[in-house]
Amino acid sequence: MNRKFDAIVVGAGPSGDAAAYTMARSGLKVLQLERGEYPGAKNVQGAILYADALEKMIPDFRSDAPLERHIIEQRMWMLDDASHVGTHYRSDDFNEKKPNRYTIMRAPFDKWFSEKVREAGALV
Repeated sequence: MNRKFDAIVVGAGPSGDAAAYTMARSGLKVLQLERGEYPGAKNVQGAILYADALEKMIPDFRSDAPLERHIIEQRMWMLDDASHVGTHYRSDDFNEKKPNRYTIMRAPFDKWFSEKVREAGALV
């Protein structure tokens, strides 16, 4: 069997999924490779998702993406071995109708995003 692809994407994390999804939606023949048993299998961490870029690709992602909760406050810290300094930011904008910041668990999110890549026509 001899298959030809326009693009091969290595990795099924958020960046690889975004690249594969965008190319597949544009009509390219895309192969996406993932080292884990399935997308998200190797991931045991959470993350903050800033929704702007994802919303441009998948406008209705909020309807079925595995989002944990939207963020209403951000805290930032800078540390060294002997000291630290921190600040926080809270805004009414964080409670907008379509929030821009969400916490996610990467394993279910990566699996969901890879399914969207498949639906767009890529071979994962």
